[in-house]
Amino acid sequence: MAKRKVAYLMVQQILSMICLILITNLGAMAMDPLNIPHCLGPCSTVENCFHDCVAQGFPKGGTCIGITLAHMDCCCKWS
Repeated sequence: MAKRKVAYLMVQQILSMICLILITNLGAMAMDPLNIPHCLGPCSTVENCFHDCVAQGFPKGGTCIGITLAHMDCCCKWS
């Protein structure tokens, strides 16, 4: 019985540490300004996403990203 409790507590501690590490790393990524894409607007209003991003100073161009086809945004690539 005592071994079960110790094993259960160890599993809880390990899972807590993994969650803490993930939250810390994801928070650092979210705060990094290089990970925030520069979006020009909806792809329906942007004539050519890739070339418009190059013209804005993003040498790697851009691409349309989004969850659904109806809500796609033209976002430029930093690197």
